[in-house]
Amino acid sequence: MLSNKKNVRLSKDVIPLEYSITVQPDFSTFTFKGEEEIIIDLKKSTNHLQIHSDELEIQNVIYNDSIEGIVTFDKSTETARFDFPTELSEGKGKLSIEFTGILNDKMRGFYKSKYLVDSVENFIAVTQFESTDARRAFPCFDEPALKAIFKITLIVPEEYTAISNTIANKIVEQEVGFKAVTFDPTPKMSTYLLAFVVGKFVHIEKKTKEGTLVRVFVTPGKKEQAEFALGVAVKTLSFFSDYFKIPYPLPVMDLIAIPDFAAGAMENWGAVTYRETALLVDPINTSTVNKQWVAIVIAHELAHQWFGNLVTMEWWTHLWLNEGFASYIEYFAVDHIFPEWDMWTQFVYMDQSRALDLDGLENTHSIEVEVHNPTEISEIFDSVSYSKGATIIRMLAEYLGPDVFRKGLQVYLKKHSYSNASTSDLWNALEKVSGKPVEKIMNNWTQKPGYPLITVKNTNDEIVLSQSRFFSSIHSQKKSKDNTIWDIPMNYISELNKEPEYHLIDKQKIILPVNSKSEWIKLNAGESSMVRVGYSMQNLINLLKAIEGNELSTIDRFGIIRDLMVLSEAGQISTVQALTAYASYKGEESYIVWSEIASQLASLSNLLSEEKVYNCFEKYALNILKDIGKKVGWEKADNESHSTTLLRSVILSSLGKYGDGNTIRTAQEMFEQIVKEKKQIESDLRGVVYSIVARYGNEQIYNDLLKLYREEALQEEKDRIFKSLCSFKQKKLLTNTLELGFSTEVRTQDSFKSIYFIFMNPYGKPLAWDFLKRNWDQIVKRYSGGHLFSRFVEPVEFFTKKENSLEVEKFFKIHGAPGAERTIKQVIEKIESNDEWLKRDYESIEEFLNSPQS
Repeated sequence: MLSNKKNVRLSKDVIPLEYSITVQPDFSTFTFKGEEEIIIDLKKSTNHLQIHSDELEIQNVIYNDSIEGIVTFDKSTETARFDFPTELSEGKGKLSIEFTGILNDKMRGFYKSKYLVDSVENFIAVTQFESTDARRAFPCFDEPALKAIFKITLIVPEEYTAISNTIANKIVEQEVGFKAVTFDPTPKMSTYLLAFVVGKFVHIEKKTKEGTLVRVFVTPGKKEQAEFALGVAVKTLSFFSDYFKIPYPLPVMDLIAIPDFAAGAMENWGAVTYRETALLVDPINTSTVNKQWVAIVIAHELAHQWFGNLVTMEWWTHLWLNEGFASYIEYFAVDHIFPEWDMWTQFVYMDQSRALDLDGLENTHSIEVEVHNPTEISEIFDSVSYSKGATIIRMLAEYLGPDVFRKGLQVYLKKHSYSNASTSDLWNALEKVSGKPVEKIMNNWTQKPGYPLITVKNTNDEIVLSQSRFFSSIHSQKKSKDNTIWDIPMNYISELNKEPEYHLIDKQKIILPVNSKSEWIKLNAGESSMVRVGYSMQNLINLLKAIEGNELSTIDRFGIIRDLMVLSEAGQISTVQALTAYASYKGEESYIVWSEIASQLASLSNLLSEEKVYNCFEKYALNILKDIGKKVGWEKADNESHSTTLLRSVILSSLGKYGDGNTIRTAQEMFEQIVKEKKQIESDLRGVVYSIVARYGNEQIYNDLLKLYREEALQEEKDRIFKSLCSFKQKKLLTNTLELGFSTEVRTQDSFKSIYFIFMNPYGKPLAWDFLKRNWDQIVKRYSGGHLFSRFVEPVEFFTKKENSLEVEKFFKIHGAPGAERTIKQVIEKIESNDEWLKRDYESIEEFLNSPQS
């Protein structure tokens, strides 16, 4: 941590206006050299300048072509200081810098990515600058508010493609075998959105109806896999241009698949980079769930072209403005293109639940969080910034209404185009259009951590609602002194009135004006608000009857069962009460409801895996799943719905996990066809088959899967197979997979998965923890400060005993984890919560599982 947090930002007296940058990567030495001219505006005279620079060598610095500077570096602030012999006058001037750097293997800054074509190694030089890594590629003013125009020239081998944010306007021969590619000037933008990519690419292209050229770049041999992404991107770009009523401001929109990439994708203006599995769709081998994921990621990144790129957060405190909004609006675009996918129903499972889970911890953070050191910034790229941000935006949008909300966004974007904004700027725009006190309503949602639990009590023909901060751990609840009162836009439906009615709950307790004759009342209809609801026993019984009678929507059925299990973990109700509620879902066919039930069963499986009652739990789980298992089967029906296809994988995976004999035998037969007959099976079933045969497999099965992994070229398929290699029961085989995960056979971006998936495996937890400890120094060296670092810590939460939390705490006190400090606190809190949950409810769970009704 920096000793003086107030001094981490650069001087406001030096304003960059325009960069002219020439960069030349060298693929023989994996280095690069560059030179730049920065036009700056000095607000007052000075004899020194400070600029961001990290892991660069600066050869010389000259101001206005004549004044030579002396360079010193400060590693703690990632800056270079230029001292000049004479004072630099107030006003505009030119800073000229020559520099060199290394094409690193950390997937940050300007780095190298490797791929094979006919067993021959090829390399790409690619940038990843968010949040503070532009300074690793060229000396710069690396803060989002310091926007400037960029003029880029890349000197590359003749046979290579050069890509940047805009269209190339000039290509000239530089020297024998090289060319200099110069690009149009960019709009005024932040450093973290700049991109340059150099490699042997092929591409396909198409224009939007507005005339924007859209191109998808892939490594050779993958053109066919780019077709789906191109179609989605063209439609999405047009959709957002119309939705925001602001044309996409660049003539080109490039989407580039990168073999080694830390995140899912990065929204560089006009040149979005993607992990291959987030962009490529193989017509035969891509699963339905991954195809959907590709569409979502494309929509997310293209939303950023307006919300993030055109209008940018003033500082990383407001990161959620970028990520929360894009995580919300992506659903609009995908729903528009694929209405049959039912995306808004999936939102509550994929984003809202993720937000509720993380933000239910004591060791969460507010949406707006002060950050200083770059390692702190990387840690807020989490479910609070993304999913909670999306959830509270959806809550506000539903409260204001779609037309008012859309007009407010248009006002915000037009007012702050090519500039920077803060959270209050968005609230002010929405307030101006709606006439409602948006900032007052939303302040606690962004400035305070956590969210409310709404408790429902029936007294004397009245329904009384009270709110208090929800904690998933009873220990955190007991020691908390948080008395936050949220302004909650809350709707409800009842048996007698199924049209949602809105109230603004801004007090600790209120009386709801509901007809006392209603048999049931469902708060938070459509799960539109970011709350959990704890019902009175009678109301809950009536709601479960309504579920059995199919009186509630899919989302409302989902919300009830989701909150019940979490309330049991938190000690608000007994776990048996939640388990008993599953009986009301026997006729359920919804993908999101069954995904939630499967997820809850998996949590209980992890909790009980070391207990003597576990065999009874497996039988119970199979009893819950058997009817829906018969309905979905293994065979895909003609004209089957998108959600049914997704559901099948969830149900079959769960049946296999808990030992259903027929499911296991079918998976083993299908795997034998794959191995012996080289038969292709449905892409949606492959992950299911691989994981089931691994769970009950021997060393021969392991070797068969390993051979498939090594022979496979498609990264999506490799990911499926690799996950199965983490699913065996034998310690020797799991140890082999851990070693494999950190070998050259697995991309650096995927190494964390070996630890994550083996931690999820009850037979692998001790092995994964021991491996993590032994390799921690290597992990810190390679990943610290990047987006993947916390992924190595997160799976430790699967431990369930107090002694585990003590050991974890002791280890990380001795061994540093820069940028993952909050994650460590979170996993310790989750382990302790698991321990409390098990001790509190084990006897009643055991009694229930051994009873005839289970």
